[in-house]
Amino acid sequence: MNFFSSYSPFSLFLMMMKTLTFKPATSVSLDELAAAFNHSFAGYFYPMQMNGEMLARRVRLEQLDLQNSLLAYQGEIFVGLWLFGMRGARGWCGGFGIVPEFRGRGCASLLMSEFLARARGCGVKKLSLEVLTRNTPAIRLYERAGMRVERDLIIFERTRKAEDSATAYPHDLKEAAPDALLRHFERLHAWKLGWQRQKISLLAADLLQGFYLGDKDAPDAYSLVVTRPDGITQVIDLAAANKDYAAALSARIATRCGALRVVNEPEESFFNHALRAHGFSEVDRQHEMVCEL
Repeated sequence: MNFFSSYSPFSLFLMMMKTLTFKPATSVSLDELAAAFNHSFAGYFYPMQMNGEMLARRVRLEQLDLQNSLLAYQGEIFVGLWLFGMRGARGWCGGFGIVPEFRGRGCASLLMSEFLARARGCGVKKLSLEVLTRNTPAIRLYERAGMRVERDLIIFERTRKAEDSATAYPHDLKEAAPDALLRHFERLHAWKLGWQRQKISLLAADLLQGFYLGDKDAPDAYSLVVTRPDGITQVIDLAAANKDYAAALSARIATRCGALRVVNEPEESFFNHALRAHGFSEVDRQHEMVCEL
């Protein structure tokens, strides 16, 4: 399988006269699938360096269905892919990309049409995905396919030097097992979470730390965090009973030294104002797009 060959414009034109064919992601190894994913996202806003182990973790956390995640080809030449997640009648696009050699040649529309047909055939009634608000070509593709923007999900960061802050959380922010805190997930979220931050994914995650305010058996607010290999502390979940507790939790999280990152915080969350008030800055934003099938 050749993911990385270069072709002349004339050769590409001839190949575009053929119809795309599709193979399930299970037809290749996880390492090959990760390489295909990386090539499909070459030149993306954020560098993609997936490997087989990382992909296996995503499959587990995001309930990716590799049998219905497809690789697209023209002849034997790899063109692009999508990754498909399913939870009952809900479906999610966990990655949709075309390799650089085939971009702007109509392949994305063909791949999107097949994706929607496959999702519909799997019994999906509502399909969602996230796309960076600055990725205008992708947004136009999804809109042509019948998807609409439902809301925005915000990415926050806060960088602080170790000498400028404490090395531990304040004493009133207590630690608890993540699964114990997740028993209060529904009570402490007045907003809907995106696919990767839903409870089923959080329960499957490893290496998380949990911190809470209030009573252990009925916390007023909690956070789940994980330290990434690059040293950044990623806040995986934020939950609070009201805006005051969200502000209190954000103030305490902000005492942690080093870089902090919150990904895909819904725009209606109690924490958007609270995070900004305690040194977090919005660094990017995604549209959550949906369609009914």
